[in-house]
Amino acid sequence: MNDFITMEQMIYLFDMAGVSVFAITGALAARGKKLDILGVVVLGIVTALGGGTIRDISLNDHPLIWVEDTAYLWTAIISSISAFILCRYLSYPRRLMLLLDALGMSLFAVLGAQKAIALGMPPVIAVMMAMITGCAGGMIRDILTGQIPLILQRNGELYATCAMLGAIVYIVFSEIVDGGVLMLVSITVALVVRLASMYTGLELPEFVMKGHKLEPKDKVNREMK
Repeated sequence: MNDFITMEQMIYLFDMAGVSVFAITGALAARGKKLDILGVVVLGIVTALGGGTIRDISLNDHPLIWVEDTAYLWTAIISSISAFILCRYLSYPRRLMLLLDALGMSLFAVLGAQKAIALGMPPVIAVMMAMITGCAGGMIRDILTGQIPLILQRNGELYATCAMLGAIVYIVFSEIVDGGVLMLVSITVALVVRLASMYTGLELPEFVMKGHKLEPKDKVNREMK
């Protein structure tokens, strides 16, 4: 793989792909919110760049990645505008946004872990940065659109856990497996677990006090239209 593309180029491509995908989910989340094109673009930008911004500030890594390289910002803007235009002529199922969100989360989670490791951070911080990078943008998107963030919903699905698993795979095998291959494997692990949880209801145990019964899960939130 390194004969065709360097590790730095692969990271850059994955970063751009994650920005584009998350910007599109931000634009799609504007459905029914009566936002104009500027509102949609702002929502796409904060969704695409929010997690990476919080990560870089937490790691004291300056300048921020989208300030240093405006291609990140332009990718988010163009992706948001493209989604805005296409959605005026094409309908899309809710499943599409969930699938794109899963892909963006997986990409950004592993990239967050990779950056933290590259900056010499301990594994536990790398895992935290993976979860922040992969989940914070989606949380901002959901809060701005008046939704309970996916990471907080009790809907029988894993979310932050998937980001954590992808990061752990990357960290554990970082000294054994080739960097490019390892990134692909780690992203795949996070994505597959997320998709499996969406379609099968795979979930973590819920906290319940003795003597209290579990309330029925909200099936509407899990509906894959």
